[in-house]
Parts: sequence; structure tokens; C-alpha cells
Amino acid sequence: ACTKPNETCFCTTFGIDAAEPAGDVVCYKTEDALYMDAKTEKGEKLLKAIDGITEEADNKAVAEQLRGQMLSAADNLEFELAASLRDRLNAVENLGQKQLVTAGTLADTDVVGYGETEAKACFAVLHFSGGNLLDKDYEVFSRPDDKLEAVSSLLKQFYLSRGIAPKRVLLPFEIDDGELFAELLEQQYRRPKLHVPQRGDNLRLVELACKNAFEEAERVTGREERVSATLTLLGKMLAIPAPKRMESFDISNISGTDIVASMVVFQEGKPKKSDYKRFKVEGLTDQDDYASMRQVVTRRFVHYKAGDKGFDEAPDLLLIDGGVTHAKVAVAALQELNLSFPVFGMVKDDRHRTRALVTPEGEEIRIDNNQAIFSLIGQIQEETHRFAITYHRQLRSKRLRYSE
Repeated sequence: ACTKPNETCFCTTFGIDAAEPAGDVVCYKTEDALYMDAKTEKGEKLLKAIDGITEEADNKAVAEQLRGQMLSAADNLEFELAASLRDRLNAVENLGQKQLVTAGTLADTDVVGYGETEAKACFAVLHFSGGNLLDKDYEVFSRPDDKLEAVSSLLKQFYLSRGIAPKRVLLPFEIDDGELFAELLEQQYRRPKLHVPQRGDNLRLVELACKNAFEEAERVTGREERVSATLTLLGKMLAIPAPKRMESFDISNISGTDIVASMVVFQEGKPKKSDYKRFKVEGLTDQDDYASMRQVVTRRFVHYKAGDKGFDEAPDLLLIDGGVTHAKVAVAALQELNLSFPVFGMVKDDRHRTRALVTPEGEEIRIDNNQAIFSLIGQIQEETHRFAITYHRQLRSKRLRYSE
């Protein structure tokens, strides 16, 4: 405990028992403030704990002040100011969380993170010393084909070019030639301990570094670049060029009545509503989705071959609502017209979301493991279904009015 457990001591404020043997810390007072100094290794640990408590308390006080200002600004309809205060509040709360996690636990440690968007990737290194976040380094680059190889290469380049290394490096995943890398650093400076945490505070720190990396990659990725990268990746997955113009077809009917179909167009990743088409299926009285799809695809591309206005653009990709049989039917319709375009069926999950695309040959290609593509295809599927069901309801309502 304190060497001076008297009126100038405030150890007990932080839960330090004054009855313990004296000599670990000393409290003294000046005209301006009370101070504490560590006299032993145990005293240093105690002061680190106190630093964590006071930093957390300061962060909470600032956060409460910002929260009050934000709410006041919102009440006064000063929405831009409220948004700015909200961002500052988030930053303070995140800082408090970081300090809470690291206080007194990290000494000379680097935490490596990796994050990527559809177009960009970021390699981040957070530098900690004595439990405090001292600095950050970022490197943003084009999204690589192999993130493991990219992080491994950047990590070696980062430390070997500097000729220094911390005692410990926390990694998001194992790197190639980790032992050789550590030996090379040892020759220049010292050998760091490379560790991939699986749980606890160290894992939380790596997750924090990865979150920082993702946010930085996202910040420098523009919308057009993001869409272009998504379409390029979709093309690679489907083994076709990046599909700039995508057309999607869906059939809608109830018990074989008022059978209709929709054709929705997405150009450069955005709906092109001026090119949407609606079809009323003719000559079918029973509910036959396959025959309906064949008729609609045939009619669309008969207009295309004739050069009719509104039908004269060629698609880069056809998406057919349904499974492999629907895709086969669409291909058969194209073949009868001596045409060939990439065709894929949209396979749904239990929640009616497209989880995969399927070739006419039955090969499924997962998309639910890539958020950008999953979202894009899901948006196309929902828009195609909405357009079809809206037309079906219009026809049904009109028929019922006439029958009354």
C-alpha cells in the first residue's frame, strides 16, 4: 500500500488496501493536485490498474456529455450537428472499449488486421505499448485473389524493411514460412513471437484490427468501383465476362389463371426500369411454369432478332427464377432461335432468398458466401418477383371487376 496512508492518500479510492505492507506506491500533494508514484514492481502494476480505471471513467464522462449534446441537437432539429456528435460519441465509446481491453495487459505488441471490400483490401497494424494504443499503420491495395498470400507478403515486407520488431505479433491467420520470417527478423533485430489467438482478449484485439482494416478499405472504395468489382467477381464465378447487362425472368400465376411473366433488367448493377417488360402468357390454361418460361424467353428474343425497339440490346447474362429445369427450358428456347447467351437458374433457400446459381447442366455455384454478390442477386430476384406479381394482381383485379 501507500507509504503515507494519511489525509493526502487516495489509494483507497481505487481499492488499494492501506493496511497492506507499505512501500509499493507513494502519494504526495502539491498546490495543484495529488500525485502517486510507484516504488516497486507491484506498485507499477497498481498504477497501471488505476490508469485503466481513470481512463474508463473519463471516457464515460465524455461519452455522457456528447450523448446529451447529440440529443439536444436532435431536439432542436440540428440534424447535421447531431450526426457529427453521434460520430464523435461512437469514436469515444470505441476508444474506451479499446483501453478497457488493453489496459495493463499488452507490452510491445503489434496486432495485425485484414479487411476487404469488393474492390479494395487493407492491411492494418495496431501498435501497443504498455497497454496503450500508440499508432496505426495502413496499406490499402486492390483486392487480391489470395488474401493469405497477400497478408504473408505484406507482413514480411512491413517488418523486414523497418529492421525492427515488437516482442509479439498477433495475427488473423497463419502465414507461410512464419518460422523463417521470425529467424530473419532475429538476425536484424530480435525474434518476435507470432501468435494467432483463438479466444479471449487477444482474439478481440485481432477482430478490432480487422474491423479497422475493413473500414479503411471501405472508406477508399467508391460506389462505381465497388459495383464494377462485384460484377467482375460474379463473372469470374460464372466463367463469363463481367455481366454489365443482366436480364431476369419470373412467372406468376394462381392455379393456372392470369399467367404472366416479368423481365427485369439490371445495367451496371442498377435497375434499368425503362427496359422492364411484362408478358401475358398465351394459349396455356394449366399451371405449367416450364412451358410458360419457354414461351416468354422465345417471345423476348424473337423481338431481339427482329431488331424491335426496346428489345434490341443483347444481355450478358440471363437469370431464370427457378432451378435447373427452368434454366434448361430457357436454353432450349434460345437454341431454337440459333442464339446463345449465358443462362443460370436462381436456386432459393428456405427463406426464399437466392442461395446459389445453377447451370443448365445442374452445377450449383454458391453465392451466399459473398455478401456483395448475394445482395445483388437477391435484389434482382426480389425485383423480378415484385414486377411479376404486381402485373398479375392488376390483371386479376381487372378480370374480377368485369365478371361482377
